[in-house]
Amino acid sequence: MNNYQKSITVNKSADEVYAAITRHIADWWSDDLNGTTARTGDQYDIAFGKTKKTFSIIEAVPNNRVVWRCDKAHIDMAALTNKAEWVGTKLIWTISADNQGTTLNFLHEGLNPGFECYNVCEAGWDYFIDSLHAFLTTGSGTPYRKQQVVSN
Repeated sequence: MNNYQKSITVNKSADEVYAAITRHIADWWSDDLNGTTARTGDQYDIAFGKTKKTFSIIEAVPNNRVVWRCDKAHIDMAALTNKAEWVGTKLIWTISADNQGTTLNFLHEGLNPGFECYNVCEAGWDYFIDSLHAFLTTGSGTPYRKQQVVSN
């Protein structure tokens, strides 16, 4: 089956694109993030409300490629029978630059139409890859924002 994939091209250096997917995840994906995200061996937790995931960075080649493996997942959707569907999937970011700009190819290896969450996850990735594109081109993405607790 076909895994989810999408590409964007921006007029930025490979270094800037690499930084966006290693050091600026909270600026385009979710600001509810804990852990480290820049080097091979790093681990982080990310949440979107009650949906929570844990990733390990299994490959990080500066300005070239980054691979995240999903180690834990809880997708907060009542309709899902398997709320941990993402466990074991890999998020593969490949960067290539030329005189036309820098292209970022994204492949979510394992996320395919056989997954119960596929339609919702596909729409989510489309939104967040657009957010990443906006972050790279304007400096401002549209990440999930953690609800701030206001106390009186």
